[in-house]
Amino acid sequence: MAAAFATDILGLQPVPDQQALLFRSDDRYHTLSLVPAPMASSVGIEVSDEAALEHVEHALQGDGFGVRRSSRDECKQRFVRDALIAQDASGNEIDLVLRPAQSGRRYFPSRDAGVAGLQGVGLRSSQLRDDQRFWTSILGARISDWAGDITYLRIDQKHHRIALYPSDRPGILYVSYGVESLDAIMQSHYFVQERQIRILHGPGREPASGQIFLRFEGPEGHVFSYSHGLNDVEPDHRPRQFSTHPDSLCEWGSQCQGIPELQPAATDQR
Repeated sequence: MAAAFATDILGLQPVPDQQALLFRSDDRYHTLSLVPAPMASSVGIEVSDEAALEHVEHALQGDGFGVRRSSRDECKQRFVRDALIAQDASGNEIDLVLRPAQSGRRYFPSRDAGVAGLQGVGLRSSQLRDDQRFWTSILGARISDWAGDITYLRIDQKHHRIALYPSDRPGILYVSYGVESLDAIMQSHYFVQERQIRILHGPGREPASGQIFLRFEGPEGHVFSYSHGLNDVEPDHRPRQFSTHPDSLCEWGSQCQGIPELQPAATDQR
């Protein structure tokens, strides 16, 4: 069911593999891997080189975060040369990977959803201050903005690739795929409606990032998102504080349904 959703609804390209369910969204070998329960969900972040990987390993150990080197089999499963398997303060598993595999072949979608690549991930955070330290002080991410206590983190020129949402539990809140146009957002809006897939938030526009989004429910309670128009951040950008009003999450007035962490009262927890 989850594999069919990834292809028939999301429009990702399946990767033939005998040991895992892998899916492409761009020129990388894969950006989504479906694993059986009770295996933990994880987020992969590429590290620049071996020296950086060693530096991060020592920094995480020194600051008391759980971290270990991956085994050869774990690297093979992730299609990377080397990796650290770390946990943030909330218990989210973060895979810090070296030299992830590229496909070498053009991405060919399973449906014309306009997917241009993996855009970012929303993470639940039950230990927000320590999770901010994990991402900023150790991994080098920078805070772009806050909406209440929702924290938008950038690791490149885009407004954010990771967003931390105050919660009472860890886990991946949503996975977001960028699409090529507003038209693609609206076409998918009607596409998922016609298939009786529950729309949770949107279409809408985030004031902080400028991105237009559509969030909808996937199998087993997972949330997926299409987004377009994510802003670049200027070098002299200073983080801004947006309020906890619903307009801080969608300037078009879309009300979130079914995601507690995106309700206004949940955006200002510590």
